[in-house]
Amino acid sequence: MHVRTASKRIFIVLFGLISFITVSFLYMGYFHHRFVLETIVHEERQVALHIYDNTFKQLNEKYELLAQSIISDEQIIKAFERGDRQRLLSLTAPIYNDLLAENPYLSIMHFHTKETRSFLRLHKPLKYADELGGIRHMIGSVNASKNRLSGIEVGRCGVHYRLALPVFNAQGRHLGAFEFGISIDYLFDLFSREYGFTPLLLLKKESFARMEEKKGLNYTLFGEGYYLVTPSKDPLFDLLDTEVLDEKYTLLSNAGRDNLVFGVTDLRNSIGEDLGKILFVKNLNFYTDKIAFVERVTFGLAALILLFSFFLLRKTFTSYIVMIDRYKSVLEIKNRSLLRLAHTDHLTKISNRKSIEKLLKEELKRANRYRRPLSLIMLDVDDFKKINDTFGYSAGDKVLRQLSRIVSSAIRDTDHFGRWGGEEFIIVTTETPLENALQLGEKIRALLSTADFDGDQKVSCSIGVAPYHHGDDYDRLLSHADIAMYAAKNSGKD
Repeated sequence: MHVRTASKRIFIVLFGLISFITVSFLYMGYFHHRFVLETIVHEERQVALHIYDNTFKQLNEKYELLAQSIISDEQIIKAFERGDRQRLLSLTAPIYNDLLAENPYLSIMHFHTKETRSFLRLHKPLKYADELGGIRHMIGSVNASKNRLSGIEVGRCGVHYRLALPVFNAQGRHLGAFEFGISIDYLFDLFSREYGFTPLLLLKKESFARMEEKKGLNYTLFGEGYYLVTPSKDPLFDLLDTEVLDEKYTLLSNAGRDNLVFGVTDLRNSIGEDLGKILFVKNLNFYTDKIAFVERVTFGLAALILLFSFFLLRKTFTSYIVMIDRYKSVLEIKNRSLLRLAHTDHLTKISNRKSIEKLLKEELKRANRYRRPLSLIMLDVDDFKKINDTFGYSAGDKVLRQLSRIVSSAIRDTDHFGRWGGEEFIIVTTETPLENALQLGEKIRALLSTADFDGDQKVSCSIGVAPYHHGDDYDRLLSHADIAMYAAKNSGKD
């Protein structure tokens, strides 16, 4: 009897130990699964938000520069001021066609009168003179404040990212407003093609009701106050529940696909009106397939966990750690790409103004601390507007790209080269006195004046060089280089 009792106790202890280890192991697996999922959601949201903000920042910079170029054209302004629609159309239609060929999602290029009436739609030139004050709040605000505005806006033709600027004549009299509009489909395509995200729009009913043209739009009523707008008709989107409005994320599974849905940001127009929300969908099969495999292995070996628990724990958690490290590596690569985008000029692929400003200030501090020589070279393309007017904006872009390649090949690795704005560039030459900087400037001038640019156009530049003197600050050095450059330009250019 004593042996039976002892055997029973051992059996109960062993069974309890196996049960405890099994339950603990499964609980730790579940806990780690939740932890990894929370980490993925946080990182994906941060990456998506950075990409979202950077995308619209680049759109804004690019199309504001184009808009400024258009509304500073003397012939265009005169035609607009005279109310000559046919002349304005003949001047701007080629520009619009070139821009549309570059970006098919540029669906709006529009001149408005100062009374907020349509004057010329390049995308619909036969429709004009309609009153837009009650539905185009952005244009009304631009005409009232005479300041630029940009942002997402829901209008009769759909959802667009719009940029609007006031238009003035040569005497500074306000004539009206000019705007670009880029379809939200650009966002759908870019995020899906480049980053693996699928964006969804949750538009408030009152915002959605403004749209008159819904042909080809995939939408469905969502809850009591929203319409869900999707890039395609996918049964997966039918599974989306209104809890996504309140929860940090939602997991959707359909036809062997596991997807993460999370909110990125609220949609607000230029005057702060709440239009709805933007959601992102991310496929997680890479992660969930790994989890399913681990769960099958765990349950299959549950009976032997007492003998192999240490081995299984080490192997399983090693697999988890490798998976997390791999995922973090992918995210780090994305973050580094974002950092490069934030410091690189999108057209020429050299440092942008923000980046070159930072580098110049750092080199000034170093030169001041160690009393080392430093020079600043400022370069401006001669008659660049003539190149754009003669050969087109695409040709002008090619000139800037080729110029950047030529200058980059002529300077040292220790020098810093960046686009200051438009057709203006600066070079920060470290450990370089004035004499050597002048030689470098002359070398660059000669290279550019003899280079073969596309279209056989001749390109020259005017260059100003300024040496750093101990105690000079950032503004003083820039001012000296700028004065020198304009002296060169006024002396005959090149």
